[in-house]
Order: sequence, then C-alpha cells, then structure tokens
Amino acid sequence: MKEDDFEMPGFHRHMKFENGRSHRTGGIMKLYVLHSLTVEPKTGYDLIKETSEKTDGIWVPSKGMLYPLLKKMEEGGLIVVSDTGSRSKNIYEITEDGRDLLERMIKHRKEAGKRMHVFRRIMADIFGGNFGKAGEFLYEIHQVLDEIPPEKEEEAASITGKCLEELKRLKGNESGNS
Repeated sequence: MKEDDFEMPGFHRHMKFENGRSHRTGGIMKLYVLHSLTVEPKTGYDLIKETSEKTDGIWVPSKGMLYPLLKKMEEGGLIVVSDTGSRSKNIYEITEDGRDLLERMIKHRKEAGKRMHVFRRIMADIFGGNFGKAGEFLYEIHQVLDEIPPEKEEEAASITGKCLEELKRLKGNESGNS
C-alpha cells in the first residue's frame, strides 16, 4: 500500500472537540466517510450528525473540515454526488474506487496490527504498562475476534462480556470493594 493512499491535501487538519481541545484527525474521517457510505448514501449533514452520535458528541467534525474533504474525495473518484435532495443538499455515494481503497485500508490496518504486536514490549516501556500474560491473552482474543464469522458474533460478544464482568469483579476486589 502506498503512503499516498492515506493522504489527501487538506485532510490532516485539527478538529475541535466539544471540550475545546484540538486533535489531528489523520485519515480517520476519510476512512469513516468511505465506511459510512457503504451502508447507504448520505448528505454531509448526515455524516456530521452520525459521527457526533457515534462518539457521544465528543468528536463533531466541522463543516469547514468535512465539505472540503468530500470535495477532494469526489475529485479523487472515491465518492460521487448521486442526487441532490431536499433543500439542494448533495447526497454522496461511494464509488468502486472508494470501495477498493476502503478494503485496502482495512487490510493494511490488520497487517499493521499484526506487525505492531512484535513491538508490544517496547511500546510498554515507552508508554508505561505491563502487558504480561493478560496482555498476551488480550492480543490473542483481539485476533480471534477479528476472525469470528458474522453469524457467531453475538455468541462471541456474550463470552467477552462475561470475561469483562469477571475482570471488573477482580478489580473491585483489589480496591477493597469486596
């Protein structure tokens, strides 16, 4: 995968969070737009509202960030304006090139995740933390969950939910909340 596949002029902007803090979005909004448009065509307003809802209002893309991104994605052949809805709102739809790029980006992320596992102990030294046996299991659980077929996702969610509850119980006991 080429580095350019993730780059878009004007895309690496700072985004204001509800708490006033600013953060670089990197390629996340481009990736989310492509993903969201695989579900159904949407307006820019729909994308802003959906992003806000998915992040519980913590991350709300501004119009000044999203609309130039949509224009660049359209010029790049990743999306098209499929219709003009009520009040002359453009309705965006993903193209085959957009689908191909999304698939490559997802595949790249999975491969990068596998490579990053090799550096987990170094990352623990840099950022703190101890991966230990539990961390090893967590990594393996993540890998297995990525490969669970859709028809078994509900069962997998139930199993991981029970595991999480048990871990919370252990944490509670450690802090004296028995």
